[in-house]
Amino acid sequence: MNLYHTLKTLPLDSLERISNPEIRDVFTPDTPALRVVTDFRHTEPVQLSQEMDLDEAMTLLRKMHVRSGLVINESGVFKGLVTVADLVSRQVLSIATSQGLKRSDLTVRDLMIPKHKLSGVSLQALSHSSIGDLLKTLKQGGSQYMLVLDAEAETICGIISASDIARKLKIPVDISQRATSFREIVEIINGTVQH
Repeated sequence: MNLYHTLKTLPLDSLERISNPEIRDVFTPDTPALRVVTDFRHTEPVQLSQEMDLDEAMTLLRKMHVRSGLVINESGVFKGLVTVADLVSRQVLSIATSQGLKRSDLTVRDLMIPKHKLSGVSLQALSHSSIGDLLKTLKQGGSQYMLVLDAEAETICGIISASDIARKLKIPVDISQRATSFREIVEIINGTVQH
């Protein structure tokens, strides 16, 4: 039973022009914030076990073409966030060395940003906000990511990424990490921040 068929392909020799949209999707700092949210009600989030090894996590994130994944425990309870940047940073070897382990012994739990270090914003607040408001909030918190919360359903329903905003606005977005203790200041300076 063959459900699919091969489409007829056409030669490109005589083509010289590229179509452009009649209406361009323009993003500015005044654009509604909801336009840059990855909405989990429409796009299934990538979820990684906190016990997953780093190479497996990296492979899954790359396979899914995403830069971050939600970390869950064996019961499916949200525990944190891990990013591709976390998985390839100098921090990996620093954590392994400080714990007397090999890189291959580390799990996502060792590198994830635990939920107590993440921030979120309500879906309701976003409905009255702009991309500029999001950028100011991300910069003030020193975070590349912010989760979106559905207060009524008591769920995480989306994520906002500074790099997605930068891509949409076509501008560089510099968000410096913020330290909350002297230890974190030293770790930021040394490039060894441990989540």
